[in-house]
Amino acid sequence: MAELFKAMRQELAIALKDKAVVVILIGGTIFYALFYPLPYQPQIADQLPIAVVDHDRTPLSHKLVRHIDASQSVSVVHAGSDLWQVREKVRDGRLAGYVEIPERMHAQVLRAEPVHVAVFGNAAYMVMFSEVAEGVSEVVLAMNTHIVGQRLMALGLSPVLAENLPEAIALDQHDLFNPDGGYANYIVPAVLILILQQTFLIGICMMQVGRARLPAGSEAFTILLGRATAYLLLQILLLMFYLIMVYRVFHFPALGSVGLATLTMLPGFLAMVFLSLTLGVFFRTRETALQVMMLVSIPALFLAGFAWPAELIPWPLDALGWAIPSTSSINAFIAVHHLGADLSDIRPTWLIMWGLAAFYGLTAWLAGRMAVVHPVYASHPALNN
Repeated sequence: MAELFKAMRQELAIALKDKAVVVILIGGTIFYALFYPLPYQPQIADQLPIAVVDHDRTPLSHKLVRHIDASQSVSVVHAGSDLWQVREKVRDGRLAGYVEIPERMHAQVLRAEPVHVAVFGNAAYMVMFSEVAEGVSEVVLAMNTHIVGQRLMALGLSPVLAENLPEAIALDQHDLFNPDGGYANYIVPAVLILILQQTFLIGICMMQVGRARLPAGSEAFTILLGRATAYLLLQILLLMFYLIMVYRVFHFPALGSVGLATLTMLPGFLAMVFLSLTLGVFFRTRETALQVMMLVSIPALFLAGFAWPAELIPWPLDALGWAIPSTSSINAFIAVHHLGADLSDIRPTWLIMWGLAAFYGLTAWLAGRMAVVHPVYASHPALNN
């Protein structure tokens, strides 16, 4: 045990004296954790600028325009009949979309004929498009219900029946686990775990470049476990910073406890560290390790199954994704800390995390036994002990 703590202290001392590694492991992790959520702070897009092209120009169409403008999602900043001018503004990004009211809409409503109000949104921005479409649809549906109610009252029904019949089944929508319905609440917690993995992949791989081969026997296991424990300790401290500071600063919702989330992440962190210790042996320069590990970030992001639905990922790529520690770690972390699950609920995922930790622990030991010191690093005392 004394040798284990000695190896851990030695690894921490070497890592914390290396300015480049400290900047990546600690500085990079903290910087990205605080910087990444900032663009998503306006979690819900509202008062998006749109135009209304009114071909009808009747009191009914004017009423529809006023109701659309009064909605939370959109704001009518232009009303007219020049369709080409409006389309040009949408193309330039000055408008999020537009509504086109057909000619003779009022007359068709009076004759009880169907009327089609067209909504055009900029689908290049999915969140913006969704808000424009939903905001206008809610207003049109509400006006449609009112018109149908007026018709029923004209046929002799009581006001109460006329009000309830057009909407026999009402929808009562609740946003579970994301009360704001914001994008940041969904995307940022998963990305934080991915940031931890990638910064430690880069930092540890840089530390591994040029290191001496692990000795034979049980000493190799002690040194390897000591090194892994050192980085595991840093990851736990940074996770605490996430859960205590970052979550409070940006008000991310969470149903789980900090202690259970930390316990859940232990095998995932071990797998990340052992994978880093494995891959680092194969790099001959620190620059190459930095470049390659940065390139891995994008595939890891999409294979994790939150930036793109896992159900739509081809099964070979999905299987590859589960070989990356961040995939199972993100799933387990979100389930426990955000959805309020306990370890029994995520037992299969947690077993996968432990399996990855054991597998990459074995590969780290094998890679360490095969390491060859490059001549550039042969005289470096810190890397050869």
